[in-house]
Amino acid sequence: MQEKIEKGKYIIFLDIDGTVFDGEKVPERNIMALRRARAEGHKVFLNTGRAYCIVTKEILDAVEPDGVVCSMGTAIFVGDECIYSAVMNEDDVNYLVKFGDERDIFVIIESVEQLVSLKGPGYLNQNNFIYRAEELREKYPDMRVSKVSFMRLLTEEEQNLLKKRFHSVYVHEKYAEIPPEAHNKATAIARVCEYYGTNVAHSIAMGDSGNDDEMVKFAGIGVAMGNATENIKAVADFITLNCEDGGVGYALEKLVFGE
Repeated sequence: MQEKIEKGKYIIFLDIDGTVFDGEKVPERNIMALRRARAEGHKVFLNTGRAYCIVTKEILDAVEPDGVVCSMGTAIFVGDECIYSAVMNEDDVNYLVKFGDERDIFVIIESVEQLVSLKGPGYLNQNNFIYRAEELREKYPDMRVSKVSFMRLLTEEEQNLLKKRFHSVYVHEKYAEIPPEAHNKATAIARVCEYYGTNVAHSIAMGDSGNDDEMVKFAGIGVAMGNATENIKAVADFITLNCEDGGVGYALEKLVFGE
């Protein structure tokens, strides 16, 4: 039987890039506040668009999370145990990889264990490459694809084509990502809260950009970073400091510790 969260405690969900991690480090204010939160019985989860294989040891060592949600809610780990895993429909995988191949787009095909690059360099120390769409299943027949990302800004026409087929197309300034249907950071919060037997009202979610929108709206308390997009700030319950200024730590000080 899994561990239950203590009554009256929160599960804290943190986006990585631009939220808890500033691109170089996890600010000390965040580290100290997260350490205190765990000591007081709260749970801490990273909730990221990153695949599990590229959540770096540096980040894990600094945050020391109770669990990690990866690839837009498609994989959920509590400690080292994977409690949930979703796989993208094979027809959808083929469509997306071919879509990128035909348009000469740098594509990242993601699973829990590895990334495969199409028409691009290795990505974050991953060295798996294909040069045409057909090679994916020739070289990686057993890969359980959890998400596909296009590593440039898609044109409006490209976005519209994808949105005709996929409900969730997350477009960012320099890339776009597509998870399986009905998976996002908010669905992951629901699953983690169910695992711990607690109400979503006892969750806090912090984020800064497009794929954080659903979780910031869905959580009991939604927090936007000071550096967040205006869309995220508009749906948040609380706006904290910028990422590099320890905004996660500041939010915990105000919302959880009552300082």
